[in-house]
Amino acid sequence: MIAVSHTARSRWSQASRVIAGTLGAFALASLATTVLSLVLAALGASRADAVTIALMASSIIFALISLAVFHAHSAARVWVWLTGTALPLSIVTWALLPGATP
Repeated sequence: MIAVSHTARSRWSQASRVIAGTLGAFALASLATTVLSLVLAALGASRADAVTIALMASSIIFALISLAVFHAHSAARVWVWLTGTALPLSIVTWALLPGATP
């Protein structure tokens, strides 16, 4: 078994957080924006207004997710949180899409 030094572990953890804070945050913010626009449209807002409001909120959502990623205790906890949040958002997105339910 290869021993991994503390420095190497620390660098991999930092790299994982950077990827989670950029790509993971972007993916989760995109899902949240989609859900928000679908919910607003379902509540009676016009589709154009729903998308516009959701897109304006997406910058704030992305920033909050990125802050949470870099504030978390460990990189593994970040990935569990990102995955655990993305799964329900994906299910809600699928349920709210027009024509998704039989």
